[in-house]
Amino acid sequence: MKLTRKRAIVALSVCLALVAAWAGISYATNTPPFKKPKGTVETAELCPSFGNSQEVAGILNRLLPYATSYRISREGGTPRSPSPTDLHHLSSCTISGDGRRLLLVRTEMGGWSNEKGWRDEVLGNTNGRRPTPFDAGRWAFSTTPEILRVGAVFSACVPYGDSGLSTYVQLRDPAPADGLDDLRRLAEIAAERAHEAAHCTLPADAPQQQDTAGR
Repeated sequence: MKLTRKRAIVALSVCLALVAAWAGISYATNTPPFKKPKGTVETAELCPSFGNSQEVAGILNRLLPYATSYRISREGGTPRSPSPTDLHHLSSCTISGDGRRLLLVRTEMGGWSNEKGWRDEVLGNTNGRRPTPFDAGRWAFSTTPEILRVGAVFSACVPYGDSGLSTYVQLRDPAPADGLDDLRRLAEIAAERAHEAAHCTLPADAPQQQDTAGR
């Protein structure tokens, strides 16, 4: 009887040790049942590219992949001055989570003579690109390849030199399957903010005046 009780105590001790080890590993590696809750993006943390918008914060909290916390970089770049001869504008902002860059929003002023040339430059050599147009600015598209998801808007800005604003939002990880509208709306909001910040004199959706040689 004593031997049986001793064996039971030993077995119980081993089980408790295994459970404690499993719990410690789960906590250290952030796996269930001790997985930490997903972090949130607050309106006050947003960079100027997105403005102080509760709508944007809500979209980001839906689109961004899991991270225990998010970090939004300071706005980078050089804004366009009100001078009509200034054809330079650049802004960028990134969102990181748990040490990984998750999202980039970037606006650049440049001269693109046609939609394809602009679209190809935004996408670069991304494999599996399948741009689908949507209604925003002069041109807009979204794409959902396996590796990279992009929402981009080209906005008319000044009435000469084919100069306009190329704004895109780039997700490093696949967005939720139902997140396409959110991605497009995020790009649209960023384009609207950039159009205002760049002191543009043309409406964002102004049609192209003429075709010139490609960029």
